[in-house]
Amino acid sequence: MKLKGTLAAVTIAVMATAANAQETIRLQGATIAPPDNVWAKVGDRFAEAVEKRTDGRVDMNMSYSGSLGNAGETIEALKFGSVDFVIQEVSQLDVYDELAGLGAYPYLIRDADHFKQIFGDAGVGQEFYDELEKRTGYKLIGAGFRGSREMASRREVKTPEDLSGLKMRVPNQVTYRRTWETLGASPVPMPSLEVYTSLQQGIIDGAENPLEAHLRSKYYEAVPYVILTHHVNPYYTFIFSADTFNGLPEDVQKVLQEEGEAAMDWATEEILGSIDGYRKTLEENGATIVEPDREAFRAKLEPMKDMYPEDLQEWIERFQNVGK
Repeated sequence: MKLKGTLAAVTIAVMATAANAQETIRLQGATIAPPDNVWAKVGDRFAEAVEKRTDGRVDMNMSYSGSLGNAGETIEALKFGSVDFVIQEVSQLDVYDELAGLGAYPYLIRDADHFKQIFGDAGVGQEFYDELEKRTGYKLIGAGFRGSREMASRREVKTPEDLSGLKMRVPNQVTYRRTWETLGASPVPMPSLEVYTSLQQGIIDGAENPLEAHLRSKYYEAVPYVILTHHVNPYYTFIFSADTFNGLPEDVQKVLQEEGEAAMDWATEEILGSIDGYRKTLEENGATIVEPDREAFRAKLEPMKDMYPEDLQEWIERFQNVGK
């Protein structure tokens, strides 16, 4: 009888383990992008691919248009489990560690080809992500090129000198503030959802974002100029709490890593194939496109490097040296 009881207990334990292994894993994602935007579609592709590869074991839900909070709020929510992953720029993590601000460092990534090298065979991008995970507790997956951030402006700007006194909206991040202060503008930190109205009312004179966001937010209705500064080439990523991610089964982690990278690679190609169309659409909507003296902008921003500690300067050099 004792042997039968032991066998029964072992059988129940094995069955319970198997049942637990098949429990549905539910993950909530968040983006500030609206449902029809490319970055919302990235989340949809990610969710669909993960659910398919796990035979529905992982159930992923996407929230759009900032309905769960702005970028900073949803990233903070990752630590409390009310959100499981966020689609956002790497530089949003600079409140946790200054290294993340290099995601918005001016002229650090030269163009799309340089971006692909950094996050491809060069390996620097993944090493950067690994170091950020150690410093911030956030796990980053994939890199989706957004296209260069450009100015929307109330007045024409061709050189840094034209920025004097211009009230420039920036994300509430140190690197963006330093960039526009160094250029001679007056940076005004402000949530993205307030920018359009602030441009209309004259609270600010300019804002900067990739052309896709200029169109999405209809800046062209509020100010007449788009200045192609190309001052930073930002990228989106999937951000997880490292504790949450590492607590998932290893096979699920593998799927999330692979499908997250694939979804962001898809987004990169979508953006690259659309940039010329974005410019044309802006012009059709009345925007005046200005090609400024970008070399003058680069030269004006060179002293920024000295504002960073030595270890971050080394990272800046590592990024800049890729492909040279």
